[in-house]
Amino acid sequence: MDDRHDPAASSYRPTGWWLPALVVVVGLLASACGPASATSLVAEGLERRADGWHGLPLERERSLPDVTLRDVDGDPVEVDDAFAGTPTLMFFGYTSCPDICPVHLSAIASAMEGAGVSYHDLDVVFVSVDPDRDTPERIDDYLDNFSSEMVGLHEELPVVEEALAQLDLGGPVVEGEDPRGEGELIGHPAQVIGFDADGQAQRTWPFGARRSDWVADLPKVVEEWS
Repeated sequence: MDDRHDPAASSYRPTGWWLPALVVVVGLLASACGPASATSLVAEGLERRADGWHGLPLERERSLPDVTLRDVDGDPVEVDDAFAGTPTLMFFGYTSCPDICPVHLSAIASAMEGAGVSYHDLDVVFVSVDPDRDTPERIDDYLDNFSSEMVGLHEELPVVEEALAQLDLGGPVVEGEDPRGEGELIGHPAQVIGFDADGQAQRTWPFGARRSDWVADLPKVVEEWS
């Protein structure tokens, strides 16, 4: 049975390692990647916290997943080793996503340029939760819409679900047909997770983070997490 059809595996029900404030934000904004998702809420952005960050700190320790995925060239990528030594932003999504994925990726790509942050100093990683449709070529073409320097990864669903489980995130959930005729809509985690150069998760940016939030936080990611 495909676990994506199991409501109990809902990826948008965050578990204990997220702060209570994040539970509220995700519950309101990240319930699905469907046509009813409130993309307009992105304009609200995130509040600047007392410590100067806009991204939310994490309550429990988590690290880069100990799994092997594949890049768009088909080469194996041992995630916890491949991205050690450089701060990393990681996001789980799919190329047919109508709202959450393109909003996050476009905001990050634009902010990288606006903040003067180089992809040599910060890895931005997109992991597909839709292996049936997201071929390596499709992922590569999709990320080119934002930046050719973003890293696209994929693998069979059980491996991706293992990566999500290690981060206390549920697996993707099929929510019905996409009214655009793009196949199925998939619920998935709506937050970007930031890891430091030691591979430890430090902060998360829920759906709702806007370009200005990233412009403020990206230099801090590089300066404090490298």
